[in-house]
Amino acid sequence: MKFLLGVGIGMVFVAMAFGPRAFSCNYFPNARVLDEAYSKKLSISDEAQAFLNAEKLDTIFLKKELFKRSKIDFSKSKKDQVPCREYVASYESKDNSKNYDFTFDVCKEDSRLVSITKK
Repeated sequence: MKFLLGVGIGMVFVAMAFGPRAFSCNYFPNARVLDEAYSKKLSISDEAQAFLNAEKLDTIFLKKELFKRSKIDFSKSKKDQVPCREYVASYESKDNSKNYDFTFDVCKEDSRLVSITKK
């Protein structure tokens, strides 16, 4: 009984010391690339910005949808390009109202949306 009491008190102290943490682990290449692009500072090319303005899309859509739910076409991507790797991806919304193909670069310090087109 004393053992369980000690373990319980220890768990409370560990929970207080480390607190709740968001932990996620991406094992698949598609998720790893999108997560890397999402976690870096995003810049947008003039061409992509013009398209986003015309479609009335904002950066929240980019971060929460485009860089979370897209499928990368690794056969068309330039994964070994230096200094920035270039990826080609496609996005399809759940209700199929917004379908886009886009190209983005992932560099050491930041990521860049190069172009986006409607399917």
